[in-house]
Amino acid sequence: MLFVKVVARHAESAKKALRKANMLDNNASVKYNNGYVYFPLCNAASRAGKTPKNFIKSIKGAKLVRMKHSKRHEREGFEGTLKKILTASEAKGLARGYDLLGNIAIIEIDDKLANKEKAIANALIASNKNIKTVLKKAGPVHGVYRLRKLKYIAGEKTFVARYRENGCTFVFDVRKVFFSNRLSYERSRLCNITADKERVMVMFAGVGPFAIEIAKRHKNANVVAIELNRRAYEYMKGNIAINKVGNVKPVLGDVRKESMAYKRYADRIVMPMPKTSTLFLDQAFVVAKKHAFVHIYAFAPADAPFEDVRKKLAEHADEHGYKAKIVGERIVRPYSATEVEVVVDFEITKQ
Repeated sequence: MLFVKVVARHAESAKKALRKANMLDNNASVKYNNGYVYFPLCNAASRAGKTPKNFIKSIKGAKLVRMKHSKRHEREGFEGTLKKILTASEAKGLARGYDLLGNIAIIEIDDKLANKEKAIANALIASNKNIKTVLKKAGPVHGVYRLRKLKYIAGEKTFVARYRENGCTFVFDVRKVFFSNRLSYERSRLCNITADKERVMVMFAGVGPFAIEIAKRHKNANVVAIELNRRAYEYMKGNIAINKVGNVKPVLGDVRKESMAYKRYADRIVMPMPKTSTLFLDQAFVVAKKHAFVHIYAFAPADAPFEDVRKKLAEHADEHGYKAKIVGERIVRPYSATEVEVVVDFEITKQ
């Protein structure tokens, strides 16, 4: 059986990445040995020729290894329980992956299975001791705040998540703010490459994950975090207090307006709003120092993931009198059958 081997310090981010990609076998035991953690891959991901090796390479320090496996005994796996609840045809229509935000799991269940959704949700709770509440996606992500309608299904009736990531805690109402645990590795990666005394600007900061994790890792850094959604801004202020990071300044407002108060401020700029981030490249050049680094996230065609971002970057750099050099590109995750989310890291220098 194939396992993904990672050093223990990267285990949590690796687990989340595998789970979101529906690659983790929840019925097999995770193994631990000499400072390494071994995550079992599900059958579909383990078949010869089917393993997405490029995805595995995107997980920091991960390697594929073959080992004997053992089944879980303490809890019946989610997959095993579903076989007792659903017919074979019903099981094919159920998305097995789910978003795990601390105590809350958010699952996608077809309306045709409405009469069995509570049983499905209870099976999920029984399979993972950390899950206390199961919510169902009740609509697509929509609006400028990127919110989604959610329906309570089972467990404790709450919409407030308490989520831990990279040594930080975040509390937020999943109905009122946007939060992606799929960027856990990216937040850790940027923490690793940020210098201790940098000035950092985080645009579209949400409840503060990028800003707070960078600030907590680098006590002498100064971080400005701009967010348009008032509810997200209020949760960000609360999360700053929870994590005891006094070096984050939360700012409520539109990036286009608020960035004007921070001209030539930032050594590093983070732009984690993939749908429209390229529309704010002008603001990135406004807040950048004469020499700075920018990390921009974007949705892109899977067959040409970086071309559009490169083109727009070159155009805006030229308009603002900067020389831009791309220092890193990676596919963060698949987004749909034809789209991926990418990140482009680039260094800019005033001419």
